[in-house]
Amino acid sequence: MHPTLLAKQAIDAALTGNWKEAVKINLSILKHDPRDIESLNRLGRAFMEVGFKSKAENAYKKVLRLDKFNTIATRNLGLLKTSRFNRQASSNKSSHPQTMFLEEPGVTKTVQPIRPGDAKVISRLHPGDPVRVVVRQHNVVAITTSNEYLARFPDDLASRLRTFIQAGNTYTAFIRSVDPLRIFVRETHRATKYQSTPSFPLTEKLSYAAFTPPELIHEEKPDVSATEEQEEETPPEESPLAEE
Repeated sequence: MHPTLLAKQAIDAALTGNWKEAVKINLSILKHDPRDIESLNRLGRAFMEVGFKSKAENAYKKVLRLDKFNTIATRNLGLLKTSRFNRQASSNKSSHPQTMFLEEPGVTKTVQPIRPGDAKVISRLHPGDPVRVVVRQHNVVAITTSNEYLARFPDDLASRLRTFIQAGNTYTAFIRSVDPLRIFVRETHRATKYQSTPSFPLTEKLSYAAFTPPELIHEEKPDVSATEEQEEETPPEESPLAEE
């Protein structure tokens, strides 16, 4: 099977919490290319999730021999040194990836941002990695947990989110895919001012209309067509590693 298809299968296995399958697929990729850094990082993560601490360490150490500045391997090696792992760990962890990308009309949205940043920074990311959504002057950007710029949100969505965030809404976000870069955003708290206003318009499917009666469309809903000046007046706001 083509390496690209295998990589997609490995990512899908991780996203559904099937870590044993993720180990198997990444090992298969590494048989053909032992120096594949992304597969080694994925393998390290999968070994962490199934509780194989020493194997995870070996995978990340090999990454650092190939790329001594790799932030994913460095970060996870640090986690391994400060955390306790056991072989039953996966039974307690696998439920999160299964629900991470659960769609909820009006509450979640998959965003394909614009003006991406440093390709090296983006290439270090993996599906499921958390990112931050931050308001900056006239736009909204996605940054890593280490405050590295990733990309801007499209202007119409940024205008809407700026108003909500400044009013008190909060959001969590995760990398959904790297190529192309897509970010999954979830509303986690809705400000009192916008209790009846969904963060993301319910217009993508006609079936949503049944759940959005006109009286729920709040009069104070942000005007996404407003100019930047108008918005400023808005109130705040090795060889492959073997399984044991």
